[in-house]
Amino acid sequence: MCGICGKLSLNGTGIDKEELIAMRDILVHRGPDDEGIYIDEKVGLGHRRLSIIDLAGSKQPLTNEDGTLWIVYNGEIYNYQELRKTLVNAGHQFRTKGDTEVIVHLYEEYGLKFIERLRGMFAFALWDKKQQKLILVRDRLGIKPLYYYSNNRGFYFASEIKAFLKCDGMQPELDEIGLRRYLKYRFVYGERTMFKGVNEIPPGFYMEISINGQIKKTQYWNMDFSPKDNLRFHELSEKLLTTLESSVKMRMISDVPIGSFLSGGIDSSAITGLMARNSSSPVRTFSIGFIPEELNELQYARIVSNHFNSVHDEYYLGAEDFFSLMRKLIWHHDEPLMFPACIPLYILSKNSKQNATVILSGEGSDELFAGYMSNIKAYWLNRFMHVIPDPVKKLLMGIPLNTKYKEVMKKIGYSEEDFIKSFFTTYRDDMISRIYDFSRHQGDEEGVIENELGMNDMEGTFLDRFLAFQMKTYLVALLMKQDKMSMAASIETRVPFLDHKLVELACRFPDSAKVKYTQGKYILKKACESLLPNSIIYRKKMGFPVPIEKWFKVKDNPFIALLTDDEVKRNSFLNYNFIRETIDKFNKGAPDSIRHIWVLLNIEMWRQQFLSTGS
Repeated sequence: MCGICGKLSLNGTGIDKEELIAMRDILVHRGPDDEGIYIDEKVGLGHRRLSIIDLAGSKQPLTNEDGTLWIVYNGEIYNYQELRKTLVNAGHQFRTKGDTEVIVHLYEEYGLKFIERLRGMFAFALWDKKQQKLILVRDRLGIKPLYYYSNNRGFYFASEIKAFLKCDGMQPELDEIGLRRYLKYRFVYGERTMFKGVNEIPPGFYMEISINGQIKKTQYWNMDFSPKDNLRFHELSEKLLTTLESSVKMRMISDVPIGSFLSGGIDSSAITGLMARNSSSPVRTFSIGFIPEELNELQYARIVSNHFNSVHDEYYLGAEDFFSLMRKLIWHHDEPLMFPACIPLYILSKNSKQNATVILSGEGSDELFAGYMSNIKAYWLNRFMHVIPDPVKKLLMGIPLNTKYKEVMKKIGYSEEDFIKSFFTTYRDDMISRIYDFSRHQGDEEGVIENELGMNDMEGTFLDRFLAFQMKTYLVALLMKQDKMSMAASIETRVPFLDHKLVELACRFPDSAKVKYTQGKYILKKACESLLPNSIIYRKKMGFPVPIEKWFKVKDNPFIALLTDDEVKRNSFLNYNFIRETIDKFNKGAPDSIRHIWVLLNIEMWRQQFLSTGS
């Protein structure tokens, strides 16, 4: 796992070595073990390395035999040994034992079609001197980050946005569409970020940038929900567990100590169990709980640890540490934090680093198999919508009901696209317009979002499309949380549920395999009955709740004070009166007010760290 950055010179500006080194070294947490740069008259490449495989070799930037092809790479290609054998048989010669050089020779052998052969998580840049073009590639699901930015001096790329702050001429500004998306969903999705002019390469895409600045963007992979698999349920269930076990085994390849984040839920427990099944020594497992302890899941993690005889470590997080880390972790995240769970994830990563550098985690299962209550509600409400005649819908919309049922009735009147998005919304559009004055500015380009996400003409059922939208927005944001918080502690996290072969298998499952009455992840639960205790498989989902509402209500909370400070009143681009109203609602115990406080606080803390003045 690494940090990469670079610049393609435009307009004859050349490469500034000191600028490149500054970009590279602000990413030192992503790669504390080694560093490297490559510079020629057209391009500069920077690399920070966290050594995982081929510890003594595979130094980057890495080149082919004649120096016409250079790469900086972040990630892991889990089938690299198989690919290497194919390349050796084709006559290629290797100087290293790692996966980076495999990518170089694959490109030589197959051109850009080689990307389809990769099985793993990756973000990399290839400089092709012969064709005079820079190629940027991001993995299929967006597990690893890759951002780009350009000005009149050049085209830049990096693993984290903060590297661009070291670029000559870069003045950080607010991207208003990015702000609108964060206010609405608590994450910025698509290609936008919170920084004007800074974009991310979407998952499943690669970009070619020519020396004259022309950019070509190509989608090489997308979810495909058709056709559905015709196997019987028990056959699908067996195939699921076999494919998941294969994915786990591939992700256990490492030259450094490896472990598992264990919450005690079905996802992390299944990963831990399959690791134990394929390990000759006890698995290292790591869990975190909270002070006070009423929301802890540690008791379930202990059950799983005892079941598989893992070497288990537990850590705790209280309000004081939570508050003290927020500024630091907003800096690491580059944008406002998505969820409070970012902080315990960092603490867990930091403490786990003492015993493991590679960690397997359970991200992606809920999005693949409809594990959230919102998936189940949307599934049944959508079916309800389609059996109600339009006149009855209009009648229902006009009936005075309490707030809870009014929201349900609103959903009945939505288009399918808006219906899906409504399940992720934090602030409604009318509230967003009060928080920030968008009247002078361009609003969100709603008409291009589906194109931006690669969802145009996507087939499948309603549940398929709901999960696809979730995976292309919410899940990508979760993966960025996972990447940024773990890399802040210099550890690599791997996500077996997001092996693209497993994702493609899940896309072929019928809805009935995912949702059974009021139960999500039905097929995964049935598949794991031979692996896990029923008390773990069928327990109520908790969702890793952090007790911030209790923590924020302590007397003299420093972050409530921060939001009401005169500096905020003078310089913030947020509506100060709206902030005060939100705090008043929180103090009176209004529902959802803590979620709104979290959003406003993170935006304001981000502004103070990254933007020199108000907007």
